Amino acid sequence: MRKIILNLGTGTLSTGCPAILGETLGDSSCTGTDISRFSGQLPAAPMLAATQQQWQQLYFARNQNLSFRIQLLQREGLRYAESTFKQLCIDLVSQLNQWLNAPEFLPVDRALRGELARTADAQIIIETSDPQLQKLPWHLWQIFEEYPGVELSFSAFNWRPLSSQATHSERSRILATFGNSNGLDLAADLARLQALPNAEVSVLKVPTLSQLHEKLWQPQGWDIFFFAGHSKTQDKTGVIDLNENERLTIEQIKYALSKALKNGLKIAIFNSCDGLGLAQQLSDLQIPYVVVMREPVPDCVAQQFLQYLLTAFAAGQPFHLAVGEARQRLAGLENELPGASWLPIIWQNPTASAIYWQDLQQTVGAGGGARHHWRSPLFKSVLVGGMVLGFRALGLLEPLELFAYDQLMRSRPAEPVDARIVVVEASEETTSEYGYPLPDEVLTTLVDRITQSDPLAIGLDLHRGKPRPAESVTAVRWQLRQQAQQTQLAQLAQLASNEPTAHSNYAKFLQQVEQTPNLFLVCAYSSTDENYQAPPQLSEQSRLDQVGFSDLPIDSPASRFDNARGDLPPTGIVGLVGESVRRHLLSYDPSFSATPSTCTTPYSFSFQLAFQYLSEQGITPLEVTPDDHWKFGSVVFSSLPGRFGGYQGLETPSSQVLLNYRSSQPAQKISVEQLISGNFDPALLRDRIVLVGYNAPISKDYFETPYGPMPGVWIHTHMVSQLISAVVDERPLIRTLPYWGSWQWGDMLWILAWSSLGGYASWAFAMRTHTYSAKNKSKSGVMIGFWLLSMSFAALLLYGICWFAIIAGLWLPLVPTALAALGASTVQSKR
Repeated sequence: MRKIILNLGTGTLSTGCPAILGETLGDSSCTGTDISRFSGQLPAAPMLAATQQQWQQLYFARNQNLSFRIQLLQREGLRYAESTFKQLCIDLVSQLNQWLNAPEFLPVDRALRGELARTADAQIIIETSDPQLQKLPWHLWQIFEEYPGVELSFSAFNWRPLSSQATHSERSRILATFGNSNGLDLAADLARLQALPNAEVSVLKVPTLSQLHEKLWQPQGWDIFFFAGHSKTQDKTGVIDLNENERLTIEQIKYALSKALKNGLKIAIFNSCDGLGLAQQLSDLQIPYVVVMREPVPDCVAQQFLQYLLTAFAAGQPFHLAVGEARQRLAGLENELPGASWLPIIWQNPTASAIYWQDLQQTVGAGGGARHHWRSPLFKSVLVGGMVLGFRALGLLEPLELFAYDQLMRSRPAEPVDARIVVVEASEETTSEYGYPLPDEVLTTLVDRITQSDPLAIGLDLHRGKPRPAESVTAVRWQLRQQAQQTQLAQLAQLASNEPTAHSNYAKFLQQVEQTPNLFLVCAYSSTDENYQAPPQLSEQSRLDQVGFSDLPIDSPASRFDNARGDLPPTGIVGLVGESVRRHLLSYDPSFSATPSTCTTPYSFSFQLAFQYLSEQGITPLEVTPDDHWKFGSVVFSSLPGRFGGYQGLETPSSQVLLNYRSSQPAQKISVEQLISGNFDPALLRDRIVLVGYNAPISKDYFETPYGPMPGVWIHTHMVSQLISAVVDERPLIRTLPYWGSWQWGDMLWILAWSSLGGYASWAFAMRTHTYSAKNKSKSGVMIGFWLLSMSFAALLLYGICWFAIIAGLWLPLVPTALAALGASTVQSKR
């Protein structure tokens, strides 16, 4: 690789560069005739200087509301138009190339082109201490477009030749330091680092200075030092936010970095803002390659840059060209973020050799080496597993995973009925007899009959925002006469003579609610129909304490991302294949509702009932943990992250868990007719939770579930049972393998382990088959049959493990694991 150093001396844009010295460096094969020097000048460029300053000001103003990896000061009063900023980008590049086409610079230009014509792999290294020159978009110099194999980097004036540094580990060692992450998503950076093949990543999260020192001094050494978080340059000095209380400069870790350099440090990546000050300080240490950002960098740009860089580097590009490729790919963001590709730069020692990913791993064994590493069964198996993980992360496997999850749920053994809950069903016969919705007369009678049995909580899954007069009360009165005592008959006679109005019955119902604190109603966020609101006549306290929302989150392939944003689906019969209620909302912020709603309670219907029951049982049911999860008694209900199990797009402003349905009917039931006629044992309701709801098609209150279509009242019953059973009976909640935020590292390790196992087993069979095939053709067929039998056994074993796990409440990734193992096995079998 040929290197051309352009030393700009003490020049600036304002004064020009009167003494430019060019010098070529080559690799060890270069002879004295390959080394040359040349000189030239550049005139003053005050217009370019002014344009660069204006560009920087508008860059700050345009992007100050983004999530930056720097603590930006808000700048008031600076106005701009988007078209103005984009035109300024064009003008800055145009003026830069005009400046570099100046006659005084022509000798340098000719010498550069002569050198570049002799090689397809070269670097132009610019030496300057002027910050404004360093911040120019040199990579858009016309010469780089004409010679696409040439990459740009920067260097300090003072450097010394580097000796090659040995790699002491079979895996690339990376020290990933994550500083103060306020307002940032650094989990994405960690995910990309940990996805690197054959890499050992040691993570420091918001460490103290002493913790960072200890890590840098480790004798095993590090190949790459990575930092992500907030940083900035103050008076040419780089400062990084190590944690909320400590900021440090390179000077404070100079000796530790020097030790790390002696132990093999080759690359330092600062995926943070405004890092030119960091780069200049690090230049004294002579680290081979340092990557920093010229300006404040939006979080999304930093994430994409790291992904592009690591992908190209791990794929075989030398590090400096991998940086160049990543920078070029950032140009795809520039419609929304102009100047994104201008941010990353390389700061290096000019004598540093090209570094490849395999150079960071020690070669093991003679003749095998890194050259044939790609043929390793483990490598190919991990590669297949990584592809499956990529498909999973994109959400492509989500429908299959949810389908498999439903199958596992249905295959669990039966569970006993939860004797603490009773459901009063309004069936098709009920609605045929009394009409739909049930009239207020019937509803008040139901409430009276239930309260007489002294239950712990009553839940009416019947929306009653407005009066519901009966078209005819004859049938109701006839039923009551059959069971009533003389006093009741007298009351009915008086009622018949007065012909009560609908509003009087509704008023009685509201009075029952106010006088029965353990009676709970429902409302719906997702409906603007006044019938689905909480009765506005109730007191504010009752609407807060005795109302819960009835909305259910529905998973649907067609609307997964809409639901993920928290847009709750309307109630009704679910018709699309794949739609299902699998999640359990505990709370919801009304301010996130898709449409204005009068349902202002933040608590779900099931939560209100469970809260009432647990309170009556003397359990202090609700606390909030330090990480904002709900805690009932000793059980923490951890809200689902963005990625959980097969879900890859959950981003709801709610507290929700997976719904661990009981594998059989979750509660005892009686009919409305039994309740009205008195044909039931009052002890059945005593000290129970009683839910009342429809089981009639006319209500259109059916939802698809893993167990098929189910009335809404029974889904709420499952939810109430889940909450109570988890706290009182220690019945497991649905959980997954360990994860960090939305980073499903437990699932990843599980999938990669099975992929490696499947690949290695298949490779062993392929080797055995190849050995025996020449001697005995039938033996080869037997081996193939044995391979198929082994794969079938492995599939059954995997399903069995996942089945036992789901019984214990653990959701293992069945589909991606099977695909990874089968894919790796297939790849190895074709060897």
